[in-house]
Amino acid sequence: MATDVQSADAQPVIDEEQYYHDAQLGALWTASRTLIPVVAAAFGGIYFAYFYLRSLNSNGLWDPHGQTASKIIGLSILLLVVAGTAMQLMASRRLRRGFSTDFIVGTAANVLFLVIATGLQIWELTRLPFPPAASGYAGVFIAFAPVNALCIGLSAYWVFTLMMRAIRSYSFYRADGGIGVSAHRAAENFRANLDGFGAYGIFFMLLSILSWYLFYVLH
Repeated sequence: MATDVQSADAQPVIDEEQYYHDAQLGALWTASRTLIPVVAAAFGGIYFAYFYLRSLNSNGLWDPHGQTASKIIGLSILLLVVAGTAMQLMASRRLRRGFSTDFIVGTAANVLFLVIATGLQIWELTRLPFPPAASGYAGVFIAFAPVNALCIGLSAYWVFTLMMRAIRSYSFYRADGGIGVSAHRAAENFRANLDGFGAYGIFFMLLSILSWYLFYVLH
């Protein structure tokens, strides 16, 4: 009887380490996906101003002199972002197959592309053929360019931290097949972070294509 009572009153044993690990994975998933609507809202405000002022075109002041930002620089920034995203996706797939070195090399290339793209976007602001208040287009572009440079720069920082973690843990996970396949909790945490960047990277690449079309082609 006593045994039955003890069995009935017994509580399930909770693995606290696994509990906190699952919480970390959930937090990484939520934070990375929440960043997508946050960035979308920032660019959405700029796009709203773009279409509103373009459709209003008060006194023909949307773009009266046809002075737009450099299409060559704009296309260069877009190609760097697209190439970096493609490189990162390929590197992540290689990591999942146990090729950590390929991931590090591919990620380093992505970091380089994003840093160059950030520099080009900032440099473009120093050589615009119009002042901020020259036209509706000029005002919206002056709002867009710093936001775009900031987002690209933060993307470079995010993926750089992933690359450094992979380099630091290279020897530790080698016996396990690499950080991309290891069942270690820290490795799972790393892959969750990487998956979050992958989702954000694809989103930002599509956003960059739209921005390029609006500000450098349609304008």
